[in-house]
Amino acid sequence: MSAQAEEQFRFVNLLALELTNGDISLPSLPDVVVKIRNMLEKDDVDFEKISGAVSVDPVLVSKLFLYANSALYNRAGVTIDSLEGAIGRLGFEVVRNTAMSIAMEQLYAAEKHSHAKKHLQAAWARSMKMSCMAWSVARANRTVNDESAYLAGLMHDVGTLYIITKTGEFPELLGNPEGFKEIVKEWNPQIGKSIIESWGFNEEMAESADSESYVTDNGAEEPRLADVMHVAEMLIENPEDESLDLAEIPSCRKLGVDDSTVGAIMERYRDKMQGMQSTLN
Repeated sequence: MSAQAEEQFRFVNLLALELTNGDISLPSLPDVVVKIRNMLEKDDVDFEKISGAVSVDPVLVSKLFLYANSALYNRAGVTIDSLEGAIGRLGFEVVRNTAMSIAMEQLYAAEKHSHAKKHLQAAWARSMKMSCMAWSVARANRTVNDESAYLAGLMHDVGTLYIITKTGEFPELLGNPEGFKEIVKEWNPQIGKSIIESWGFNEEMAESADSESYVTDNGAEEPRLADVMHVAEMLIENPEDESLDLAEIPSCRKLGVDDSTVGAIMERYRDKMQGMQSTLN
């Protein structure tokens, strides 16, 4: 066995051991994200409490103003200049997702993993694409909440993030692009599901990280987040594949994604990407 193959073998064994022992973890989510999420889980969401939780985070406040006044949410061209107005225009779930986006961006930009900077940047870029595409796919159907789909997309590759952060002790691993790609393909879904569970999200959200394991061929079933993620990933990876027969894909049929709707989905996706990039950058 070559030194490179041996290192890859040891790394995969480490991932398998950590997953088996439940040792997969990333830093805890910021307090503001947890507070907003917990508030949204209650039947009577309190506007003042959410506003209060948001107001102590100046970075989040500034991003909400930018987002509320962006072309995506300010079609009438009326500028919002109060936090309450921004929250009112965006809605609680968008506020939560913006907070989560900031938190995730910070995880991908952690300086202590500078050895893998370009890989982390690529993983973050893919997370942004997945979140915006999932949002657009869900809006085409309206059965699955589009903001929940955005959040699922944002966390879909969090397993990849974890894998990259573990490569510091395996210096040759990132120098083998094909081998590393295979590791990510095999382990991202399981590790991502484990991390999302550890962060306290519900079962459907966690399962969406491993969408291929949870989609079914049963056309009578209502579409779920796993279906949205399955379609979003397919459209991200094959944006111009004319040979792709959408009508033959069960998740596409459940979500009403076909040749007549995919153009509008791609247009919404591009608008959403532009809005998020201008807000987060």
